[in-house]
Amino acid sequence: MADRNYQDFVKALSISGENRTFLNSDEDHALDVLVRLFQVSQNEVRIFAGCLCKHVGNRPEYVVALSEFIERGGKLYVLLNNFDEECAKTSNLYKRLAYYKSKDMPVFVKSTTSKPYRTSDPEKKEVHFTLGDDKAYRIETDIEKRTAECNFNNPELAKETVAFFDSLFNREDAKEIDLLKLFNDGDK
Repeated sequence: MADRNYQDFVKALSISGENRTFLNSDEDHALDVLVRLFQVSQNEVRIFAGCLCKHVGNRPEYVVALSEFIERGGKLYVLLNNFDEECAKTSNLYKRLAYYKSKDMPVFVKSTTSKPYRTSDPEKKEVHFTLGDDKAYRIETDIEKRTAECNFNNPELAKETVAFFDSLFNREDAKEIDLLKLFNDGDK
């Protein structure tokens, strides 16, 4: 069950324009922030994640918010470092992404072997992140517990992270995931 006070807090921060970093933990709170990030983003959302067909990425609210963002004309870039084809074939999120791809909408999904971490972390724990419009972010600093740092208006850190994401996304070893082939068994 969603925490209404937390949802109201997240919504207020996303509307205020305040440059305020806040902490985020557990799957339900992650969902609240990510849904809101899709709702406030106008142009581009970038996602670096494991596979997106389990946990938050498989929740209906997430799929709907992502869909509404794309249908408003948003561009979506996804980079996965633990892509699971069998899991993806049963995922409503991937079915929706394949649908948008079949309609030539701006949906770009790739896989990578990269395991990014914060340079300030001596343990070099892997991070996942979602970025909206060069200003909003949710950086998951513990991918098991889903703890994260978030901000809806920090262009400085967001732009640095966007540049990092783009460098990984555009590397030669980042391979496109053929969403249409995934659901058509090779028949186009």
